Amino acid sequence: MITLNALACAGLYRLPDGEWTLHSRFSQAINFCRPDGELLTFFRYGKGMGPSGVLLNTTNFSRVSPVSRWIKRGNRLYGRGIVLHLPRELRLQITVGDVAPVPFSFYTQQIGLGGSLNQPLSAIPVYARISAELDRWLEGQQPDWHWLIGRGLGLTPSGDDMLTGMMAVLSATGFFGRLREHHFLPPGDQLTLLTTSVSCSYLNSARLGEFSTPVLRVLRDLQARRDPHPAIRRLLRVGHTSGTDILVGMVIAQRWLQAVDSRGMHARSGNNTHIYSGG
Repeated sequence: MITLNALACAGLYRLPDGEWTLHSRFSQAINFCRPDGELLTFFRYGKGMGPSGVLLNTTNFSRVSPVSRWIKRGNRLYGRGIVLHLPRELRLQITVGDVAPVPFSFYTQQIGLGGSLNQPLSAIPVYARISAELDRWLEGQQPDWHWLIGRGLGLTPSGDDMLTGMMAVLSATGFFGRLREHHFLPPGDQLTLLTTSVSCSYLNSARLGEFSTPVLRVLRDLQARRDPHPAIRRLLRVGHTSGTDILVGMVIAQRWLQAVDSRGMHARSGNNTHIYSGG
């Protein structure tokens, strides 16, 4: 039995002790699940980490890759001759503050649901309907995302990634907290029927204000008025179109906040630097 140390972990306070079995294995991430749909992910250092998982250096990631079953007991994981020690958890939580507009018109990456990043938002097929659902949410109604959740390909479908980006901006500007009593997403048991378990894990973290490190880097640079382009390029390299779709969601939320402000229903006081400015 060898003991390995993780570099960091996040979101494990939400995950129960017990048995976790292999869900899917990739070069940069390995997913484990439970029958109730909960997800635990091992991340290889270098690509960032998600809001619910364990970050490992390259050597230890290779060592644990063949293991298909783990038992979680507190801050340790046990699997086939390996004890994985988990350090104190990181809280990948967004800090509330003004968010400068996302500079996206420089990028031509393809959006999962059609078109490219540098096209006008109005040309995105789902834009008008997303805006209408956000208005319903603002009015205190339950938005209907059933048509968007699970829409697209991959372990995190494009519609889900857009919702994640939207929730990141709404959380960072303080607007999401202001309307937290108005449910933004379907309850967890309904969510599991609409999309993949991997995507459920990210969406459930987002509803708590917790996001992956590539998303947090973009927002923190925008809040600190640092050059955000290195962080944006890093985000755009996530998945096939996941990073692009998350960025689109962020821009859609900023455009909607601008419309809210223009109607006199201010999301925040002071300078509205969270607003979208673009075509």
